[in-house]
Amino acid sequence: MSALFIGAVLISFSSAMVVLAGLPPDVAGFYRLTGGGLAMLAVLARMGKLRLFTPNVIKWGCVAAVFFAGDFVFWHRSIAFVGPGLSTMLGNFQVIPLAIVSALFFKERMPPRMYAAIPLALAGLYLMVGVGWSGFTADYRLGVFYGLATACFYALYMLSLKYSLAKDKTDSLVLASAAALATGLILGAFAVVEGESFAIPTLKSLAAISTLALVCHAVGWFLITRGIQTVRGALVGLILLLQPTLSFVWDILFFGKAVNLVELSGVALALVGIYIGSQGGRKKSRA
Repeated sequence: MSALFIGAVLISFSSAMVVLAGLPPDVAGFYRLTGGGLAMLAVLARMGKLRLFTPNVIKWGCVAAVFFAGDFVFWHRSIAFVGPGLSTMLGNFQVIPLAIVSALFFKERMPPRMYAAIPLALAGLYLMVGVGWSGFTADYRLGVFYGLATACFYALYMLSLKYSLAKDKTDSLVLASAAALATGLILGAFAVVEGESFAIPTLKSLAAISTLALVCHAVGWFLITRGIQTVRGALVGLILLLQPTLSFVWDILFFGKAVNLVELSGVALALVGIYIGSQGGRKKSRA
């Protein structure tokens, strides 16, 4: 359980590191996914698992990378507009599109718990951003939509991993590293097309992007992948809620995010809804 707990705490700093790095959105994603993927690859090499990178694993990793890239494109832009706390909370709404897409396209029966989870999460969403919607700037509103798009793409990424792991019984860390490296290449290509600079301007930026790639992504997800196998499902969901909760806390502590009772009530309701919605399988949280 300690590995899962530490992993959740580490990835809770991801959005804060994106802000501190101060890099263009797709460049930050490129460094995170490429650096993190290479670090995971080094761990797998040390474990003697490089032989598990079969053509099928690489193929499914590239499929998952398409959705993972969409996730990061929208998430990093959401961070820029609404801050690391709210953007991470919105990304964790993936439990709703995950359930809906599973029901519509994979003919999976909607679990009864979702009929409680979805209204709670939506009520929390309304309290977080709906109450004050008319007073938000155009950029802030766009950031909210980007955060919700993040949730949709992350749900599709999760489903692609689930499907690929069912088709090819491989180590989940192997598939995750293949997806990370492929996603890094996609984001790098986006950055080139958009004319973004890959230069890392300061030592602070270098420290932040290195921490994001090596500590938050590589070490955090390695610990979660290992810890999730030894902890019962309900506790997994509860511990992984540390990630969006702490991301919101770091936004308040480090970046001076202003909050009120209505927004905090919305965060609490959303977390309850997300937790209920995650109890049916071992779903991963937004990183």
